[in-house]
Amino acid sequence: MSASLQAVERLSADPDSFLRNIDALLPAIRDRAGEVERNFMVSREVIGWLTEAGMFRAVQPRQWGGLELDAGTFFEAALRVASACGSTGWVASVVGIHPWHIAMFHPQAQSDVWSANPDTLASTSYAPTGQVRRVPGGFRLSGRWGFSSGVDHCGWVILGAVVPDDDGLGPEFRSFLVPRGDFAVDPESWRVTGLAGTGSKDVTVADAFVPEYRTHSSTQVYEHADPGRVDNNGPLYRLPWSCVFPYAIATPAIGAATGALASFIENNRERVSVAAGRTTSGGADLHLRLAESLTQVEAAHTRLTLTWQDFQARVTRGEEIPYVLRARCRYDAAHAIAHCAGAVFRVLEVNGGRTMKADEAFQRMFRDLLAMRNHISGTLDVNASTYALAKLGVAPPKFNRAQRVVV
Repeated sequence: MSASLQAVERLSADPDSFLRNIDALLPAIRDRAGEVERNFMVSREVIGWLTEAGMFRAVQPRQWGGLELDAGTFFEAALRVASACGSTGWVASVVGIHPWHIAMFHPQAQSDVWSANPDTLASTSYAPTGQVRRVPGGFRLSGRWGFSSGVDHCGWVILGAVVPDDDGLGPEFRSFLVPRGDFAVDPESWRVTGLAGTGSKDVTVADAFVPEYRTHSSTQVYEHADPGRVDNNGPLYRLPWSCVFPYAIATPAIGAATGALASFIENNRERVSVAAGRTTSGGADLHLRLAESLTQVEAAHTRLTLTWQDFQARVTRGEEIPYVLRARCRYDAAHAIAHCAGAVFRVLEVNGGRTMKADEAFQRMFRDLLAMRNHISGTLDVNASTYALAKLGVAPPKFNRAQRVVV
């Protein structure tokens, strides 16, 4: 075990032990945040630490060497990592949640991924930008997909595509599980100013055969007929798809905002305003902004905890999550992303000229939050409408096989 991991305990399915393992990594992750951004990817060393701490096995099925922890514990871990480095937290969250999706695939697909190595990772690019056609036994897949976070570290990628109408029921969205040998990574496709360290590069597929069993359809999600649920039938895998993935985006935002505000507080304890001739910590304008921002971020964190405690209790009792709660959860995630970014912008206005230093932790977290704010999960108006309509008693929208998100 490396010196940086001496405080890490043996991999454990106990939530408290797991979170202690994550906490033990935070100082080293924080120290390497600038390097992660400059290199446009999380280093293999840091990925190794997270792997050893159990981050990428947290929601993986026990039958494949996973910890099968509750989703709330996983999200809390991702939040803490993001508080040290936004990009590392993003990769920990979005790559870390993918074993949950793979657990929904056919058992043979799960075996393909994990039988040789339970630590095998998978990235994703769900936007259906490639082409697919049905052939005997499966599909032929080709094209380019963007924003595949952490792909440099992954042996598999899950790609989204819409299968043309070949059964008379309309087009259908499917996820396609593709091994490393069948896709290429474009090394020059990720040069950005926010979430730079996520390495969210483009992947290309020339013409790969994907067997039927290595696909997962929106119809299966809607009908609760995911092939993997036959074996993976614990409470974790009965959580609603439409809620799990938005919170995999919201938690890094809450974490990055938490880290940014901690950096702001540290920067302003003794900072002296040249114009005012006094320490900035005595200014009422700073006090109001900081209090408001802290309250907003802490509220988002509290809502995360309460929501996933409630959801875990419901699925453990064998209950389905009501539609109105699913709609609220999606809005809560979008609200957290938007308002955590806003909370950091609020204090940026009183942080002084040092805000512009590119290597400052506060500036880096702010750039990361701007990028997170532009993720589709942060779209407030659409999610607000869905939630408000649900509260008004309007029935859920009619299922469309071609849509990616099944509410």
